[in-house]
Amino acid sequence: MSFDYSSHLTAVVAAEALESAPGGGPPAQHACLDCGAALTDRFCAHCGQPADTHRITLKHLLLHDLPHSVWHVDKGLAFTFWQMLTRPGLTIRGYLAGQRTRQFRPVSYLLLLVGLAALVMSAFQVDLQQAMLSSQPTGAGSPSQGLMAVVIERYFSIVMKHPYLMQLVLMPLNALVAWLLLRRAGYNYAEVLLANAFIVGTFTVLNLAILLPALLVGNRAFLQLASQLVYIPTLFYTLWVNAQLLLAAPALTAARRYGRALGISLLQIGVLLLAAVVCVAVLTFQVLHERPELRPHTAPKKSPTAAMR
Repeated sequence: MSFDYSSHLTAVVAAEALESAPGGGPPAQHACLDCGAALTDRFCAHCGQPADTHRITLKHLLLHDLPHSVWHVDKGLAFTFWQMLTRPGLTIRGYLAGQRTRQFRPVSYLLLLVGLAALVMSAFQVDLQQAMLSSQPTGAGSPSQGLMAVVIERYFSIVMKHPYLMQLVLMPLNALVAWLLLRRAGYNYAEVLLANAFIVGTFTVLNLAILLPALLVGNRAFLQLASQLVYIPTLFYTLWVNAQLLLAAPALTAARRYGRALGISLLQIGVLLLAAVVCVAVLTFQVLHERPELRPHTAPKKSPTAAMR
């Protein structure tokens, strides 16, 4: 007769759990293997462990545990993304109101989708950078033109290597801008920050969906056009989400809701453009320090006597 190690291990763990069952009462017929509490549903009401536990196998590890650990699929990644595409503002309002069982956690949602998009973009980094540089003026001519060409090249190099870094860094400031116009609906800053995590994670994938066909085709003109068009869905998506978030303020008319939502979208784009200007200014000082020969030279003024000659 063969010895069933799995059954023996389960029996031992169950016995130890029943000995430490909370409440000190008689052992339950169906008890949690972790804390020994009586099971009345799919999960333990005391510690939250699933009632259905079994021995770990290679098949279970590869098909369930690994995807669950990386994607947390059964906790709502695909569901949350679909909800953010179809009813984003209402989904965020539900999450903030406490409906969180089926939704992916916003910070994990943001980091996972941004990381995946950055991984895909890294495969096309050189093509995208060359397409962006080809739309800029060359460095021939005056030293100032040469300086600007070097600065723009460095700027695009940073943006291509870290395509979503600026959005992540600016997210607290963008959330502050949004909170100034959303507080009428009763949201606090932390709630608006989490809402922006949902929004940025979603439109990151939307932008990638616009860029990917152009990246796969490899046409520079098509790629330049696609890289400029990504701002359009970003603007309309944030407008739509914030308008739905403002439904929590019933005193606002539809026109005022969309006016505030449009204000949020435009101010956040303004913050992004201001950050780009600051980045270019810092890079300009850095290039001038490293390569002083690129510094624009002002022509010496002619004296009045020389001008008369």
